[in-house]
Amino acid sequence: MPSVSSRRPARDTRVLVTVNALPLAVGVLLSCSTSLGGVSVYGRLTLGMAWAFAQLVVLVAGTWWYESRAASSSEPASGTTAAARPAGGAW
Repeated sequence: MPSVSSRRPARDTRVLVTVNALPLAVGVLLSCSTSLGGVSVYGRLTLGMAWAFAQLVVLVAGTWWYESRAASSSEPASGTTAAARPAGGAW
């Protein structure tokens, strides 16, 4: 049975993909209708532009969250321990 710490990266990856896939799917649906994407939200800001900005914010925030979770992992990456490195300093 895999340990909890080995299942965490897979779960985090699924969360990151799901959180970013939902806005992408809505963006694709918005792009199918030019009249819907062109609806004015505020001044010259359209629904399509507002959604693209929201999607960018979700992508950056999700990537930051994923990176901070990966950095706080208690397990070192493979090949980073002294025992995993080859002796003699060979590259």
